[in-house]
Amino acid sequence: MLRQRSTVFDAIAHPVRRHILEALNGAHWVSITDLAERIEVSRSTASRHLDILRRSGLVKARRVDQATMHHLRQDALDPVFEWIEPLVADEAVAR
Repeated sequence: MLRQRSTVFDAIAHPVRRHILEALNGAHWVSITDLAERIEVSRSTASRHLDILRRSGLVKARRVDQATMHHLRQDALDPVFEWIEPLVADEAVAR
């Protein structure tokens, strides 16, 4: 579990990857081109960061014709919630 958590935290550490996750949140499947336009980065930058997000399990990819489409796996963020929930709960009690 610690390794999985570390991989997810490493993946969300970069601001571009966080912007990608925000852009994918609530969306169905998004192409690299559309995603790059939404977050105002080059396609190569978006592709490089999407690769890291895919390897961490945060993003799924599938081919549709000539395009690779991407989708946020919200359940992959569970390690973040599991780590932060006790911290937030303790803070709420301390107030």
